[in-house]
Amino acid sequence: MADDAPDREENESTTSEGAVLVPVVVTPPLTAYLRALERYEGIRLFEIHRALGLADPGTKPRALPGVITERLAELRFAERILASLEPGLRLAASLFMLTETTSWSFNGLFHALTCLGIEPTPTVHRLLELGLLAIELAEGNFTNDLARLIERGDMVGARFLAHPSVLGASRTVLPEKKLTPHSGTVVRIRETDGLEPILRLAAIWQRVDAGPLRRTQHGTLYKRDRDRLEDDPVLAGPIADALEPLPDMAAFWLALSRGVSLLVDEENSDRVVAAPPGFWAENAIHLPQMVATRWLALRTWHEQGGMQQDGSTVELALPFLRPVVLLWLATLAEDEWVALDDFDAQLRELLPDWDRAGFLEEPAANPAARAKAVRAAKSARPARESRNEERGAEPAVLESLLLGAGYQLGLVRAAVDGADGRAIVQLSALGRYILALGPPPPPRPTFEHFLYVQPNFEIIAYRQGLTPPLIGQFSRFALWSQVGAALELKLTPESVYRGLEGGLTPPEMLDRLARHSQRVLPAGVSEAVRTWAGRRERITYYASATLVEFATKEDLEKALAQWPESKGVAPIAISDRLLLVEDDSSIPFQRLRLAGARDYRRSPEACLEVEADGVTLSLDLSRSDLLVDAELVRFADELPLDPATGTPGNPRRRFVISPASIARGVANGMTSSTLSHWFTRRTDADIPPAVRLLLLANQSRVPPLSTSRPLVLHAPSADLIDGLVQHPSTRSHLGERLGPTSVVVPDEELEAFRIALDRLGLAIADPLVVKEPEIPSRPAGASLRSPKRK
Repeated sequence: MADDAPDREENESTTSEGAVLVPVVVTPPLTAYLRALERYEGIRLFEIHRALGLADPGTKPRALPGVITERLAELRFAERILASLEPGLRLAASLFMLTETTSWSFNGLFHALTCLGIEPTPTVHRLLELGLLAIELAEGNFTNDLARLIERGDMVGARFLAHPSVLGASRTVLPEKKLTPHSGTVVRIRETDGLEPILRLAAIWQRVDAGPLRRTQHGTLYKRDRDRLEDDPVLAGPIADALEPLPDMAAFWLALSRGVSLLVDEENSDRVVAAPPGFWAENAIHLPQMVATRWLALRTWHEQGGMQQDGSTVELALPFLRPVVLLWLATLAEDEWVALDDFDAQLRELLPDWDRAGFLEEPAANPAARAKAVRAAKSARPARESRNEERGAEPAVLESLLLGAGYQLGLVRAAVDGADGRAIVQLSALGRYILALGPPPPPRPTFEHFLYVQPNFEIIAYRQGLTPPLIGQFSRFALWSQVGAALELKLTPESVYRGLEGGLTPPEMLDRLARHSQRVLPAGVSEAVRTWAGRRERITYYASATLVEFATKEDLEKALAQWPESKGVAPIAISDRLLLVEDDSSIPFQRLRLAGARDYRRSPEACLEVEADGVTLSLDLSRSDLLVDAELVRFADELPLDPATGTPGNPRRRFVISPASIARGVANGMTSSTLSHWFTRRTDADIPPAVRLLLLANQSRVPPLSTSRPLVLHAPSADLIDGLVQHPSTRSHLGERLGPTSVVVPDEELEAFRIALDRLGLAIADPLVVKEPEIPSRPAGASLRSPKRK
């Protein structure tokens, strides 16, 4: 049987923003072909059986689909059938071979054959009679003649499925007519190096390897992933050597990378991930041909409009003409050129609306629909020609197709007419190789030393020395940061880790850089690569393990002493209180007191209690997790373990928040809002006033606090007073509270209170000094009396 791998064309669709969708379940081509035959009427199956020259099967009609499918799966048999056909039939079959797809829509195949100068209805009907193609209708079974189905309008949504062996047995056949070659002078010949698609695909491979793409339940990419690709300057930035722009470039590169399997779908997941690094070693040399073939089969991207919107009922027409245009160019000799306006005129002789944007509800082969389209095209043609004359340009569709993607993929050469400046093109060596009409293109001249490795870990590369295999080699351990006439890469810890994970060693990375560098590698670069690699090698990865936490170091040592011997890996102490156990069945639970278990798929649990002083936190080990230690160490310090606290066998760990620990947290980026959120999540309560006091004290903008007699302390906010009243170092020096922002300070406690504030990083202004009133002198014998009250 022929290969039953899924057809790559069916692996894509688009979102409304133009991002490529991840694939849904795809039926393998051979299975789809067999199912289409199973929907045929019995008499039709017998006719196919006889047309293939097979002996009387002597079996029931329902077994014929399997017999036909298996007979055509013999490659030599399929080659003999195709060799006996007329050129027009073989040309139609070669369209499936050139695009490497077994599925063509009804409208797309008829449109392409018409533009090749072939009458589509009898051609397709003959291929159906031989079983080389099977028809799949949107509704009902294939029972009637193809022409009658077209007249009745039953072909809406129909598609033709080629037997997979047709792709291997077909050979390229050119149209019988020939394009009119350009007879004038040819100047300003341009041919791209063909590296632009490879560089962009390498960049998107790195981006997806760093962060896989996610799809929604509807199969579309999440907006954040689309934006990440569309905003990346390497993926969406302009092309230095561009004759025509490429719309929706990020989505275009994404579609091509998925088409060549550089990005793949992760099994049992909603993610699109990067292919293993070995892809480059296996496919880099053939990647230009793979990308070009994928472009020929890309149905959802238009050279002028970009990616098709999700849910659109219009089927794009231009994608079906890409192999058609290349086949017409192949009718010229290798040294002949054709003007784009002459090319356009010849296509319009075959079909006036050959450059239509898409297919509507009516089939393209319907006589009434075709007549209507011809009339519309003829009436619109003068307007189109006048617009071209006004702007002095060639036909826009051919410009976009050949001077846009065709030029960037290296399939055509471009030039201008020396007399009138018209655009002219010809197939390149790669273009003829893609059509299986010539040998592989000769290798480009190589330049061994084309890199400049700078001390800041940036690498400048010149395109003249690059090849697809070299692009793949550097992509494995250096990040593409700029793509243009000159290229820029960067060495980062993450890129070096990618190289290490892909099987490269630090000497191999440095050797590849040194081999192509024009100067000796800076010592700092070599040292950095080795240092980054050394850091990674110190990390041990466990795919699955169990962590056992103990309250104290002594408990852990006691458990290790009582741990039973086994043939498996012994438990590993990864800290003073943590054991890593590879096989959880070896844990002696009967010898340990299990305080609690934690499932890290759930949200963190409130496991801390705030003591009365507001700055001491008590950790409940039965509800804690391993992450809380990392959170607490940012702004708190652990107190020595007190066995008297907690329950027997489960002592509580306590942490204290001090001015120094708060300053440490603020220096590391902690804010009052993040700390407040943490207290709500971990203590199930608001942040204590004493802790808020420490935060406010850490801020230099808090003015000195004021006092008055009787000594009253005034603060700018109630939070400060709440904290002073609660904090253990200040509350014993305060008297009666007079209001939200005022409290009495006894005279005898003033100095001690000042010292306590200084330890917290706060200060008070000098107390208001109240002078005694002056007493006037009195004569001898006079008495000092208080005035009588009235």
